Amino acid sequence: MNVKKLLHNYLGFLLTLPGMLLIIMILVVPLFSTLYSSFFKLDHLQNGGYVGSANYASLFSDPAIWYSFGITILITAASAGISMVLGLIFALWIDRRTGMVAYLIQLIGLLPWVISMMVGTVLWRWILNGDTGLLNYFLRSLGFSPIIIFESKTASVVTLIIVMAWRTIGYSMVMILAGLKGVDNGLLEAARVDGANTWQVLTHIKLPLIKTPILLSTIVLTMSNFNNNTVPLILTGGGPGTATNVISLELYRMGFTYYKFGQASALSVLVFLVNIVFVVLYVRMIKYDI
Repeated sequence: MNVKKLLHNYLGFLLTLPGMLLIIMILVVPLFSTLYSSFFKLDHLQNGGYVGSANYASLFSDPAIWYSFGITILITAASAGISMVLGLIFALWIDRRTGMVAYLIQLIGLLPWVISMMVGTVLWRWILNGDTGLLNYFLRSLGFSPIIIFESKTASVVTLIIVMAWRTIGYSMVMILAGLKGVDNGLLEAARVDGANTWQVLTHIKLPLIKTPILLSTIVLTMSNFNNNTVPLILTGGGPGTATNVISLELYRMGFTYYKFGQASALSVLVFLVNIVFVVLYVRMIKYDI
């Protein structure tokens, strides 16, 4: 057999093989390992034997799990929606401008996304701290009473939504702006010559042509916010009470605080399925052909 011909035919496969093996080791193997573990009782890593669907049944019958899923979906939808709307507005604004001002706005908008998530959240925690926070320092200086945000359930949820939206606005802005830069100016000029106003140009030309970056940004931000553990853990810790106990915190505590690894594996599978459902829904709603 001609070795040179064989190498030529399988060169692409050989070059991609290391990457494929890496993906299998860090994604596929843990996925099936988690699925396998979800059918066993693994409290404190002690194998208590096969329990079938008992771990899933205990999750479905636990009101705390249902609440965590509910509050997670609420926070995810609100924060991703705010990020996408403001990102679209900023992208449309920047698209009409050139020069240093446009670059400066992009830089400021991207800072929350590129800085460490932990650093940004700790900064917000310090600003909003009830005793020594910067916000209450200014309020006291102006003669107002301090605001204790993290003792109020509603205020804590709203704050978590705002911080998660603040972190991701820059990403959606840049993605949508990249799509806008790819729109053919000839189409826009033709529409204006035909008498289309700004709103009609936006809704009938720009938005349909940038549906791909909008869809991708929405999926990325939804997945990022739904699975985000760092921001809720540092900002609110799931409190007050269980007001902001999102599903990622519940999963973290179930596995690494209570050491119920069997139930934690089952919950991981459910979270994975919810992520898939989100992606399918987005693709269906926007009628985008993959």
